Amino acid sequence: MPDRYLRYGDQRYIITKEAEARLHRVLDSVYAEGSRGHEWLSLYQGTEAPCRLLIAPGVPISIEMLPGTDD
Repeated sequence: MPDRYLRYGDQRYIITKEAEARLHRVLDSVYAEGSRGHEWLSLYQGTEAPCRLLIAPGVPISIEMLPGTDD
């Protein structure tokens, strides 16, 4: 299975399917009519490694998949 990463600006973070689902909900909220124009995304919810990213228009975001070492 390929490793999945969130590219946020010039940084890259490991992303789970659950975090990706939260990202899509946040993006829908950010780009909704009448929104505040930004939202915070907790990337690693419920862990000791908190990572919050500010999701806002104009910030380059993409999901990358890299082949795993066992492929």
